[in-house]
Amino acid sequence: MKIFLLSLLITCFSWPLSLCGQGLFDFGGEALTQYNRGKAEQDAGNLKEAVRWYKKAIETDDKYYSAYNNLGYIYGSKGYHTQAIEWYKKAVKANPKFVEGYSNLGASYMESGKPVMAVKVLEQAVKLNPKSAIAVTNLASALQESGDNERALKMMQRARELGTSSIKGDAGDVNRGWLLEKQGDIEGAISAYRSAIRTNDSDVRARINLGLILIRKGELSEAQTLLEKAVELDESNAMGYVNLGYVYLQKERWADAERACRKAVQINPKSVLGWSNLGLACVNQGNRGAARAAWEKAAALNPEDANIRQNLERLR
Repeated sequence: MKIFLLSLLITCFSWPLSLCGQGLFDFGGEALTQYNRGKAEQDAGNLKEAVRWYKKAIETDDKYYSAYNNLGYIYGSKGYHTQAIEWYKKAVKANPKFVEGYSNLGASYMESGKPVMAVKVLEQAVKLNPKSAIAVTNLASALQESGDNERALKMMQRARELGTSSIKGDAGDVNRGWLLEKQGDIEGAISAYRSAIRTNDSDVRARINLGLILIRKGELSEAQTLLEKAVELDESNAMGYVNLGYVYLQKERWADAERACRKAVQINPKSVLGWSNLGLACVNQGNRGAARAAWEKAAALNPEDANIRQNLERLR
């Protein structure tokens, strides 16, 4: 019997993002009204309307860096990191002192597999605000991914010294959880994510991040509950469906896994993990043709993935 390989890396939008303004400008009038409408729509989960209003604010005033930043957040949270990068670039161009913009841009570079580029912009974020725990932790991760382990360790120690008490705002508990997770305090991260959900039961990001930790701990039933609620709250969240599909695969619920993965790639056709795990769901239901098609899609997107290549070989 041939054994097919599951893609183990699970995508999760785990970078902290600020939805508040910071820096040099005082916006008013029509642009501020449009921005506030976008923020209200975003808070209500109406992301298409939020995008429309943020773009209106930018049309009114092309220096509205917070609108660019929030657009980056929306696209990045859906897994569209290429688009997110472009919006974050515009945010820091509009306001060169926007620390969160640089930090978010660096996080998006990391999600796109570009740690060297991430280091460059995160160094700028830390230079602008050496006490930003988020920027420092992001830089530590980027340095580690780029192979500079010595500097990464120093930066992570600096992040620990800064702590998480300075993290504030609407997503404070989620950001705190992410930092604690990166610093190795998994139980602290779990506690922070649970606090975020207690505060706001509709917090999709907290549910996905907590679900990911629980998957790694082997607590699949609670992870499943969290992720099912996450995609119910946000039906356009590709990463939520990818993670949920992974849980179903682990439970050998092949048909459910196929549905979740198909939804993921429908939302984000560039999701390598979505296509890869869709192939696994199909092959375990005896549909080798659909599995081959899915793995060929995944291989075209990421030719270097050894698991995908091996799965295609085993179909022959």
